[in-house]
This record gives sequence, structure tokens and C-alpha cells, in this order.
Amino acid sequence: MDTTRHIEVCALLRRAENAARGAVNGDQAAARTTLALVTDARQRAGDTGPGICAHPNCTNELHYVGRGRRPLYCSADCRTETYQATQMAARALIKTPQSATA
Repeated sequence: MDTTRHIEVCALLRRAENAARGAVNGDQAAARTTLALVTDARQRAGDTGPGICAHPNCTNELHYVGRGRRPLYCSADCRTETYQATQMAARALIKTPQSATA
């Protein structure tokens, strides 16, 4: 994230924190403002929520628990199938006979 976007996100989160304090005291408008500010901060930070599995034939959503790298595949099966397909394609490129120039 670049510096300008980081500053914008931090400013939005500070405003959301202040609005959240009002929401804790029962202010419904502050609760709506908090939600809008946090959503805007997430979008500016580039957090688009759950993604889609990287397997070409899979449309499952990815579930991220907030630790480590974000997953690329929804399951080990999708990851394995994609790996095997790329390996087979690479082997096919390597084994393609070069046309002989005699």
C-alpha cells in the first residue's frame, strides 16, 4: 500500500473509532457512520473481501481466517489439480520435438 493510501486509511479508521465510541453510547447515526467509514477504509486499503478459487473450473469463495497468506485455492484438491495441469503442460512443451533442419 502506498503512503498516501495508508494515510487515508488511517484517517478513516480514526474517524470510525470516534464514531464507534458514540455508537457504544447508543447513537444509531454513529453506528451507521462507523460501518460506512470502516467499509470505505477496507476498500481503500485494497481488501476486497473473500476471493474466488484460482482453479480454472472452480467458483468457490475463499475463506481467510486472518493469519498467514491469503489462500489461492478453496481446497487441497483444487490446488493439486492445478499443479498437475501446469506440470503436464510444461512437460508437453519440453517434449515437443523440434523440427529438424537438415
